[in-house]
Amino acid sequence: RAARGVALQSASGRTVALSPRGFATSSSSRAEEKDPQLGDYPDVPAKSYQSRRYDKSWWDPQEKRNFGEIPGEQDDVLSVWAPDIHAGVKPSFALRQLGIATLGFCSFFSVVYYFAADSPAERRTYPRDGLAEELGNSQVAAYKEGDFDAKEEDEDEDD
Repeated sequence: RAARGVALQSASGRTVALSPRGFATSSSSRAEEKDPQLGDYPDVPAKSYQSRRYDKSWWDPQEKRNFGEIPGEQDDVLSVWAPDIHAGVKPSFALRQLGIATLGFCSFFSVVYYFAADSPAERRTYPRDGLAEELGNSQVAAYKEGDFDAKEEDEDEDD
């Protein structure tokens, strides 16, 4: 889309031209400048070592490099230990795979939660209104004696 300027007439009668301001820098001003902190270190092209083909003659076949080969400035990001390059995977396909995996995990844990057995131990209860006076007030009190009796009676009636 082409950007268009807009002309407005102010209250004093002057015509003021309004043009949209580009916040991104132009491609001509983004020329690659050498980092001054590198000094005379050679400018090695930034290419991932994962994209290199395997060769038996390499000095270090695991890192895919030869003896004396100068590592680039971004060697830690471009080495074979960096995150893998996924050139042939579309974002929509990756999101679909992530959604399927999430659905699988949630389904599995829902089934486990549904079929999990109840605790075989009785919950601990405390006398004197759940120690409300000792703990400060009834809002922070522990379970009182008889809190779980109603649940047990309901379960007995269902059987």
